[in-house]
Amino acid sequence: MVLTNFSSHAVSATLTTVGTPPNAAPESGSTAGTNALTSQRVTVPPGGQVDVPPSQLGQAGALAASVVLDGGGVGVSEVVSSPLGWSMTPCASSTAPQWYFAHGATSQGGGLVLSLFNPGSTDAAVNIALATSTAGYLVPPAFQGVAVPAHALVTENIGDHVADDSTVATVISTLSGTVVAAELQSVGRPGSGGVAVTLGAASPSPQWTFAQNTNVTGGKVAFHVFNPSTRATTVSISIGLPQGAGAEPLSLSVPGQSVATLEAENETRIPANTPYAATFTSAGAPIVVARQLTSPSGAPASEPAVGDAHGVAGGRSHWLVPAVAPPGNGAWAFAVVDLGRRPAKVRVANAQGGVLAGQSVQVVRPGTPLFIGPNPGAPFGTVPFRLDADQPVAVELDAVPVASPGVVVVPALASG
Repeated sequence: MVLTNFSSHAVSATLTTVGTPPNAAPESGSTAGTNALTSQRVTVPPGGQVDVPPSQLGQAGALAASVVLDGGGVGVSEVVSSPLGWSMTPCASSTAPQWYFAHGATSQGGGLVLSLFNPGSTDAAVNIALATSTAGYLVPPAFQGVAVPAHALVTENIGDHVADDSTVATVISTLSGTVVAAELQSVGRPGSGGVAVTLGAASPSPQWTFAQNTNVTGGKVAFHVFNPSTRATTVSISIGLPQGAGAEPLSLSVPGQSVATLEAENETRIPANTPYAATFTSAGAPIVVARQLTSPSGAPASEPAVGDAHGVAGGRSHWLVPAVAPPGNGAWAFAVVDLGRRPAKVRVANAQGGVLAGQSVQVVRPGTPLFIGPNPGAPFGTVPFRLDADQPVAVELDAVPVASPGVVVVPALASG
């Protein structure tokens, strides 16, 4: 657990965890409501960041945690690491009645585990549906009316119902109560695989942005566009290049309750080994979009070669960006995309919004993303910082060590 304080005063937090039994394999329907662990208090200094390691959270196979703060201005993230690699995702600020995941895989030895956490005092029940590339839209009977007791964690193995499928989108809908949903994807082996933890999207959106992407020679960048509605939609993909030339937009048709995949390396208008931004805009039904990255073969075992992440839904004028947390040790690069129709003025500031030496106001033009890197140095990745703009923008901070840029994304937190 990673707690980042963007306020000017210390903030205390109470962490309470529940978990599955130690060394237990994720199995469909496994519940951990009786394994509540002792709550602990953590104080986060102003402008600082505190990492709470697993040894302090409890000895359990799978964990869920609720964080109660005695003040505002604190963002909470989660880091998962294993011999396959590492991943970072934001924590939910509230429960919700629906959750959406645009991509997961159970093929090539991949494991896909759905976690459902109910931090409230009222029992919940959920339905789970799957949009797959091999069997279409599925509503497995065993995934209907799944009980999620109060203060409990329930894990479901997606592979029990969809085996050997390269593209699995997931929809969680509550029948009663509300929950938080996350997925844990693991694939391959150390040095050629990866692990990705992903918080679900609480709602689909008409627009999703990936501020920084690179088609590395020998690697793969795939964007998975999930349309959870029953009606088809057409999605326009704008490509932003640093030179400002701008590629002609791409178009993708996405039938209802299905996933359409765009493999970027097959698009001649996207140059190889050059950073670019991609914004997906639906003309009809709102969508959810995820990016799957596969690095060239031969990556060191300590650097994950596969990663999954959702894009940024819409844009915001103010972003709070945590420092890279262990086992990460720095930033690959930082990117900003202007989502308006006029140039945006942006400023990188310290955690409280104060001036940072060497960080002047920069202008970001529509269609011409701002890329800072590679290896940009402080404050990117080393300390928490904020970005303020005079109109909505999307941002992305990519972390190292990884085998390719974008495998691990540091979760930027929207602030207004």
